[in-house]
Amino acid sequence: MICIIALIIFSIMSIFSVRYRALAKEAFDCVFRRMTFRPCTSGLDRRLKTSILGKVSRKHLGMAKFVARHFEAISWFFTILMFVSLFFTAQGIYNYVVYGNCNGEQGGFCVYDALAPQQSSTCTDPSINVNGTAFALPTTDDDPSIGPADAKVTIIEFGCYSCPYTKKAEPIVTEILKKYEGKIKFVYRDFHIPTHPGSEIRAVAANCANDQGKYWEYHDALFKRQEEELTADKLKSIASDLGLSLEFNTCLDSMAYLDETNKDFEDGKLAGVSGTPTFFINGKETIVGVKPLAYFSGIIDRELK
Repeated sequence: MICIIALIIFSIMSIFSVRYRALAKEAFDCVFRRMTFRPCTSGLDRRLKTSILGKVSRKHLGMAKFVARHFEAISWFFTILMFVSLFFTAQGIYNYVVYGNCNGEQGGFCVYDALAPQQSSTCTDPSINVNGTAFALPTTDDDPSIGPADAKVTIIEFGCYSCPYTKKAEPIVTEILKKYEGKIKFVYRDFHIPTHPGSEIRAVAANCANDQGKYWEYHDALFKRQEEELTADKLKSIASDLGLSLEFNTCLDSMAYLDETNKDFEDGKLAGVSGTPTFFINGKETIVGVKPLAYFSGIIDRELK
């Protein structure tokens, strides 16, 4: 059985060094012969055994005698252990691709998350302190939403129109809404980061557009032109392009929805939000930062069952 382990190890090492290719070929021949109930004629198994025992004996003679006496059983143990490890590694990769988490539908810590640390980035402000806060479940309040009111799954996003990571999450949100059309309710709540210039007035402008049934069109336009310095006049120009009446200008000039956006911000802090984007799914799962569609799907599919 030592040849099976050697085959895998030498095959991997031969990718990086030519010197191991002959050994990999020899190990393959040895394994093939053992599988067809024939003895290994290359002597690779004996050479490996001798090499291992030599190294162990230099450390501990008694241990070397034990290994020599039970070499075949030990080889079987490590072979089985290797295949079990490969199975769980493959299962973890499959779950990560399908569910966005190596633990599958149950979620939790996943070591593969380290492969894409940039996706967990959020916009934060040191002045936002939620430490010591008794967190409360966020509500949908009366904020703009997409999807049936009685949907089995409700997703609440706290986002900032001036946050590049909130913008980065927009394509993922679009994919979610397309995949689960008619099955989920999506709610966007404002969490305008104080240190982000223009975040407050942009949030108010979106709410003013909502008065005329153009919230989501204005929402998209704000993210599309996020990098621009959107003055009040430019925000009014966007409204005009979307066919909104002059009532929008009056609403914006008076900052009519400032209390509403501030309430969203405070509700977000009460829910433990300290950066954007932050998503709450049915009040059970919290996703902070930009995550792939599969990550959301694993949670949504579980909630839809």
